[in-house]
Order: sequence, then C-alpha cells, then structure tokens
Amino acid sequence: MAILSVEHLVKEYGKKETLVKALDDVSFSVEEGEFVAIVGASGSGKSTLLHLIGGVDKPTGGKVVVKNQDIYTLNDKNLSKYRREEVGLIYQFYNLIPILNVEENAKLPLLLGKKKVDEQFFNELLEILKLKEYLTFLPNQLSGGTQQRVAILRALLTHPAIVLADEATGNLDSANSLEIINLFSILNEKYKQTIIMVTHDLNLANRAKRIITIKDGKIVSDVKREVENHDII
Repeated sequence: MAILSVEHLVKEYGKKETLVKALDDVSFSVEEGEFVAIVGASGSGKSTLLHLIGGVDKPTGGKVVVKNQDIYTLNDKNLSKYRREEVGLIYQFYNLIPILNVEENAKLPLLLGKKKVDEQFFNELLEILKLKEYLTFLPNQLSGGTQQRVAILRALLTHPAIVLADEATGNLDSANSLEIINLFSILNEKYKQTIIMVTHDLNLANRAKRIITIKDGKIVSDVKREVENHDII
C-alpha cells in the first residue's frame, strides 16, 4: 500500500529570464515500511523535494498525497498538524531547544499537540538509540552524534507516517554517520518505519532498500535493491 504518492510535482523559482525549475514533473510512490534514499548532486532538487513532502514549502504544481490526503489542499492549521503528527523531520542541524534537556526536547512535539506520550515506546527508543543515561543532559553537554540521536528520538516519538531525513549525517564524522544510518536500518526493520533520506553520500545511500537519483529536477533512476539485514537491538 502506498503511504506516499508524489504526482507531477513542479517547483519553480523566479520568472521569465530568471526562472529556475528546482523540480520538473516528478512522480513516484513509496510503500509503507520502505527505506528510500534520494541522491543527487548539490542543486539537483533533492532537498526541495523532501521539503515539499514535509509540508514546509509549497509546490508550483502537482500533488503530494500522504495516506490518501493531498496535503496541499489542507488549510494552514491542518497542514501544521500534518507537519507535527504525520512527518518526523530530521535535519543536518539538530534543532534542539538549548534550555530543554534530552527528555524535554524529545517529548516537546507531543506536548505541543496535547498528545499523550507512549512511555513504553519512548523507553524502547531510548534503548535502541542509547540515550537512557542522557535524559537530563542539555544539548550543549552532548556530542554531535548524540544530539542527532536525540533528534531521531523526537522525530519517531509521534509515530509519524514518514520520517524525512535531510542530510542527517552532514555534520558528523564518518563513524557517527555510519552509526546513524545503521540506526535508520534498525528502526525501519524493527518498526517498519517508512524512511525517506536525502544524502549526497552513495556509501550511506547503499544502506537503503531503494535509491532514487535526481538530476536537474528530474528523476533519472529509481532502483530497488536487496540490503543485508542489520542486527535488531
């Protein structure tokens, strides 16, 4: 079952002589539980695509359908709710609140939405992400890799339909980058979490079960592949 359908998506910037097509008639679907990597050179349109799926930018044309709902037919209030509840966004910069500790940062989206925290799930994720000992730490007391694990915890805790990771390892060294990608694989396998990851690193993309390549705003390749299973914690 397709959890996401992108239909003839177009995103343009500027007009006439300065017109730039960041996305040019992009269409594809993602099944529930898939782990997809989107790759391409800088400026290819991959991050623009992720932002449109996440509801943080609006397309010039086309549709983004998540769970049978075209998200760009939603009013501002419901689009905000979609971003908060249906999408788990993970960026290159961790976007943690400096004055909140790890537990408070992780639970903030649920509290803002007046939703109850699934404490059993929270504790399971703490074990997988190796964060149990850091609950009372502030972000400035954590390494970059640990901060990114907190961002992953926050993104997953709402039980989102889709996790969107935009160059999530961009600020990390190779060892931490590999650890984060392995965590994505574990979470995808254990919870069947749908993950769409943008990366410029083909070595990291090869951990995904499907690789979509974008060039000049168009999909030029879409390949499903067998990936060796990772140990489940």
